Amino acid sequence: MRTFIIKAKEAHTRADFRLDDLPGTSGRIDLLCRVLNSAFLLSHGFRRNVRVWLLLYGPPDPPKAIRFDGPKLRVRLNPDEGSTAKLIMKALKAGEDLREPGKEVEVYPGLSVSNRTFEDVIRLTVKNSALYYLHEEGRSIGELSFPQNVAFVLGDHNGLSREDEAFLEGIAERVSVGRKSYLASHVVAYVNIFLDSLPNPP
Repeated sequence: MRTFIIKAKEAHTRADFRLDDLPGTSGRIDLLCRVLNSAFLLSHGFRRNVRVWLLLYGPPDPPKAIRFDGPKLRVRLNPDEGSTAKLIMKALKAGEDLREPGKEVEVYPGLSVSNRTFEDVIRLTVKNSALYYLHEEGRSIGELSFPQNVAFVLGDHNGLSREDEAFLEGIAERVSVGRKSYLASHVVAYVNIFLDSLPNPP
């Protein structure tokens, strides 16, 4: 299983944005839509061995965690950002009344929303996956040997905070796909392509 965890500092935690202006009204949920496409979509297929956590930390509500679970997912992901943003909106609407920590609501099979925090998701993930932090200054991805269950953490266009990085110290190994700062969706696509090329890909 491949897991991608992306923390979006400005992404809205309520479905109060406009689909016709995602970059301007949603806190860059358009970026998260592109990450989902890069994580799951093939030219004529769909990756079932992938899980994506979208951690939304923008206004106006407390943080929301939206999970797309490839093996169970029964909704269609299309290349266009609009239809993917609609799924995120439905998840946010389903999670409006969440109060209990860790409580999860299934929106569709394989798509759920909770009020888990960044730290919650990391702790949950490391129970059964090796964790890597995607960062320009990390060890080159080509130098590592990966187990069958891997998880990759990355930030949005603003990156992770110093507090987030401090939390990951000793938990996640830094790994790099290059010394330049690439788009998050491109990084996810590169990691998928690299892992596909391995003799025994995760």
